[in-house]
Amino acid sequence: MANTSAQTEQQIASLEKRSIVSSFLFKYPDIHSRAAEVALFHRSDKVRTYQHYLAPISGSIDRHTDASPLDAAWRELKEETSLTPDSAKLWRKGRPFTFQDYSVGREWTIYPFAFLLKLQTRTRRHTVDEECIAGDGETDGVVLDWEHSFHNWYDPDEVLSRLLEDGEEARVSGQKLVPRIADSLIQVYPEYELGPVAGRRLREGLQQLQDDHESGARELTTIALNIFRDVLNDVRPSDSDAVGTNWEEWWRKARLTAWHIWMNGRESMGAAIASALLTALAELEPLYRDLQPDGENVDRLIDALIEKRRAMTTALSQAFTVYVDDELWEYRDKTTLKIVSLSASSTIRESILQLLSALAEGRIHTVVAGGRIRTVELRVLESRPLFEGVSLASAIVSSYEKSRKDREHEVQLHVTIYTDASAALACTGVDMLLLGADRIAKDGAVSNKTGSLPAILAAKHVAPRSKVVVLSELDKVADPDYHPAVENSDVEEVMAAWRKTVREEALGVVEAGGGNVPGRGRVEVKNVYFEWVPPELIDAYITEEGIQGEENIRQRSQWIDKQIHRFFDDLTEASQSSMSCKY
Repeated sequence: MANTSAQTEQQIASLEKRSIVSSFLFKYPDIHSRAAEVALFHRSDKVRTYQHYLAPISGSIDRHTDASPLDAAWRELKEETSLTPDSAKLWRKGRPFTFQDYSVGREWTIYPFAFLLKLQTRTRRHTVDEECIAGDGETDGVVLDWEHSFHNWYDPDEVLSRLLEDGEEARVSGQKLVPRIADSLIQVYPEYELGPVAGRRLREGLQQLQDDHESGARELTTIALNIFRDVLNDVRPSDSDAVGTNWEEWWRKARLTAWHIWMNGRESMGAAIASALLTALAELEPLYRDLQPDGENVDRLIDALIEKRRAMTTALSQAFTVYVDDELWEYRDKTTLKIVSLSASSTIRESILQLLSALAEGRIHTVVAGGRIRTVELRVLESRPLFEGVSLASAIVSSYEKSRKDREHEVQLHVTIYTDASAALACTGVDMLLLGADRIAKDGAVSNKTGSLPAILAAKHVAPRSKVVVLSELDKVADPDYHPAVENSDVEEVMAAWRKTVREEALGVVEAGGGNVPGRGRVEVKNVYFEWVPPELIDAYITEEGIQGEENIRQRSQWIDKQIHRFFDDLTEASQSSMSCKY
């Protein structure tokens, strides 16, 4: 046994190591379709390996030029299909895996991705038994290079079923498929494992999270928990006395669902979603061990987590009020408290309303030579392109007016909305700049709405005594290895406002873009939602557990990392085992 093991290790060591991306292209036939189709590409006789096999779009990761596997995936997609972020979007990521193919002398590490065509096109869907023919994909906008002869569209469930039934001898449209394509496909298409009902519910839930650009991380996390609950109930064995193997499968599907909601829902806000789902898994685990995860128990557990999250917001708001009372003593020679903020954080909204209530009810000891704080002046940046700052200002004013009662001390609220470009004017003379957080890195850096960093830099210059305060639940702290891709959102959100004021001919030049034609100028519009604020610019982190230091944040990040490995590390192995049983 020892000799055999040593020989195997020597064989593996002799293999050429290659890291590649494996990108599946999906599309919806029309706006009403609930089922996606996947493209399989016929490799030409010009490629070095797996000639005439069906495959996804794949290629090697160049560690010198590709900043990440995702960058490599986009590069390969453009080279082999001409598709760009204008015509396709990143739909899903899968977990990477490694395997050896001794027939070609290589060890492959695969990074699976799924991209979705933005244009809904109705092309003929092939069955797995139809003969492979060229030409049917000409209306979908895909332009192939020399690496592929043609492509056709298939039902991904049919493809995976054929691969599971026939293993390495499987044929689709009479053609062989590249090795381990099933392992790659199932990583980005969990619907097959979950079944039609739960799979559709997860797909629609992921789309809901991806399309929601108005809710903050806290609201999206509640939505994610409800999606998780619904899928869990859909995959629960029908017999409450089901044998342990069925519950093993349920538990694996629960963890699989949680992983996809985290990574393939709204990844830029994934820190809060991951934290909530990991907490849910930790509390579900005893139910699974005792074979008691029935619908009522699951509902009760998720409801309790959602209620706990509401209580977290209340505790955080109270901690903010205490901070104002204890830490801003140097500003108590004035009767006006000046605060600037941006975007539409529900945490900031509730915290400001709690502060107003405490001031009006005399719960803050603000007596100074000039009297009590009688006015709160709130300055809000509009927060383009969706103007969430306007929503924040409106919500605070409406809620405050509704809650006003005969109190011992009346507090006036003055709200002013500023353009993003006038951040320096908005910050002049302020006492505090409030930021929410979509995620917090292990070193204390904060990712928040684009515009946060310029506002802070302006405040440091025009109001050097002001405090930069981050209001965030602890579950926004991300694991140490969490590096989500930059979220480039639809540029139409930016251009929509231009259409009302920019001259038509000028807008036409921007819309035309210019492309990469030699000798011509090129116009590109960016709509990046989030940016990072370094920790050295932040004066305080206020959470539901009070003021936190960078060490607390580091410890929370380590806990998240430990849970991620505990619940998710074996998912890839389990998927490969189920899909490779006949390979």
